[in-house]
Amino acid sequence: MAKKPKKEDLDLDVEGGKKGGKLKLILIIVLSVVLLTGAGLGAAWYFLGGKLPGMAAAEQVDEGYDDEDVMEEDEDEPPVKKRRKKKRKKRHAGGPPLYAELDPDFVISFKDQRMARFMQLRLKVMSHDQAVIDAVEQYKPVLRNNLLLLFSAQKFEEIVTREGKEKLLQEAMDEINRTLDEEADSDGVEAVYFTSFVAQ
Repeated sequence: MAKKPKKEDLDLDVEGGKKGGKLKLILIIVLSVVLLTGAGLGAAWYFLGGKLPGMAAAEQVDEGYDDEDVMEEDEDEPPVKKRRKKKRKKRHAGGPPLYAELDPDFVISFKDQRMARFMQLRLKVMSHDQAVIDAVEQYKPVLRNNLLLLFSAQKFEEIVTREGKEKLLQEAMDEINRTLDEEADSDGVEAVYFTSFVAQ
């Protein structure tokens, strides 16, 4: 005949069940906290571009070298380019962008056996340094002369493409900066923009 369980045994089982439930609840809470912390660190890693705040600070300390030291190491680069790089680093101290227009419009004609072709464009230059803008204004005739020579040496088929226009802008900026460096010993402009471009 089966033995009937005593009341004390039943109480122990109930208490044991309660203790097991509390233990499970604590484990779930601890695991949730660990998972949320891991997710937070992963999100921070992702949004900081794979760098934690301590790492970013360490990189800033590493990057605190003098630009002149780096330029001296690159012996293959011409001295004029080294000087321009150094000047551009100093120039980014802040302040609003300043613009100067190289007016009037440039009009260039191209030789084509089939038909007459021409290009009309307007340029603006930008710098954060008022002294550079003043140098652009002072040497505008020289700049326009050199740019006209540059533009007239282009091929019509190339300048009508987006890549050709971007290349022409870069060449124009290089020509402007070279002229300012030679004529005025001035920092170069930071950007050159087409404000009008017609090619037919």
